[in-house]
Amino acid sequence: MAAQTTYQQPGFYNSVPARLINANKEYFALQNQAGAAGQSSVAFILERQKSAFYPFGYSVEISFSGPPGTFEVDLQHADTDTDASYVTQAAVSSVNASNVARYEMAICFTKFVRVKVATLTNNVNITVKVTR
Repeated sequence: MAAQTTYQQPGFYNSVPARLINANKEYFALQNQAGAAGQSSVAFILERQKSAFYPFGYSVEISFSGPPGTFEVDLQHADTDTDASYVTQAAVSSVNASNVARYEMAICFTKFVRVKVATLTNNVNITVKVTR
């Protein structure tokens, strides 16, 4: 497997640089981590496709190790990878009987994507998979 391309912005607020997601790839934004309100994932850069017919979208699968209680996970976008530049584009707040949620962002022209755990009342682990 080829080395993953990463980009570091000047004044980057996080010690982990953004990861590039190519078409038909998936990466974990959070992987079985203890959930904490206010926690943000590493940023991902969505690859711009050379074909204008390929959609610029992504999907997110959020799973919890148990019932999350009241929660909100925000999907955030930015063109500059600084904490103050991220804007919430969608909020996920419900799961199925297996404690899994899914969201599809069908059209997305932003450069950077991240997830932020805005609210989480129960002490559970969270996994967030981003697929391009």
